[in-house]
Amino acid sequence: MIDRSKIREHMDVIASDGERIGTVDAVEGERIKLIRDASSDGEHHRVNLSDVARVDEHVHLSKTRAALGLGLAGSGAAAGAQAGKSANPLPPIRNPAVGSAEPRRNYMLPWVLAGLALLALVLALSQCDRDDDDRGARTNNDKISAIVTPRVAGAPLVPGTLAHDLDRFMNSKDGLPRTFAFDAVNFDSGTANLRGQDNDDLDDIARVLAAYPKSRAAIVGYADARGDSGLNRDLGANRATAVIAALASRGVPADRLEARTGGESDPAATNATSGGRFENRRTELVILKR
Repeated sequence: MIDRSKIREHMDVIASDGERIGTVDAVEGERIKLIRDASSDGEHHRVNLSDVARVDEHVHLSKTRAALGLGLAGSGAAAGAQAGKSANPLPPIRNPAVGSAEPRRNYMLPWVLAGLALLALVLALSQCDRDDDDRGARTNNDKISAIVTPRVAGAPLVPGTLAHDLDRFMNSKDGLPRTFAFDAVNFDSGTANLRGQDNDDLDDIARVLAAYPKSRAAIVGYADARGDSGLNRDLGANRATAVIAALASRGVPADRLEARTGGESDPAATNATSGGRFENRRTELVILKR
């Protein structure tokens, strides 16, 4: 079960196909209300907590945007088309005479035609600007491709995963240090033994760190709150050391990594349930230098 307390305002909400569908505004009952920024109809949309697969730095859903039925494109266009059907046409050039009165001339038509001509001129000039921008962007991209930090080798990184977010951060100018929670690296109670199902996550993290040879990071190990706090401090350190050894075996120099422990402090979930204790037996990656 997802710990709803981990869902906070302004977290990105990611569909299962990797598409960002919005930003958290608030949690209301069993649903998450989204900010209007990604809404085509200007309304708050909501997703069910039952559709949340996991929460790290983002809220990851188990369904695609299409399956959720959010922000359907074309709603505004359809409304505009309907409004166009009901709108009155431009008045005739001359209004009919009423009785013996002189027909009233249509003084608005020249202004309408002048406005349309001005709009056409603005659109033509803006298209020229876009063409210039496109040419400039292509030129700049050619220069950037020759100087950017080497990217991650191997298979593409899956959007929404720790490895994907880490690679994006390493290519940004965001501030340091920056902490990332491992997606899947957890431990059985009382042990510092990595599980077989964690290998894919470790493989991807190692590929990213290997792509940035000047980077340095700390691995922080945690424990649940059962047992002696001093032993839990040691257990957290042993778990951090185990992750460093696993990354070193995948080609990341161990001298670029340092082991730290959080012991049973700063729990990620409640220690009152087995699921919460499992989430607390975790490790985190702290980027110290790019």
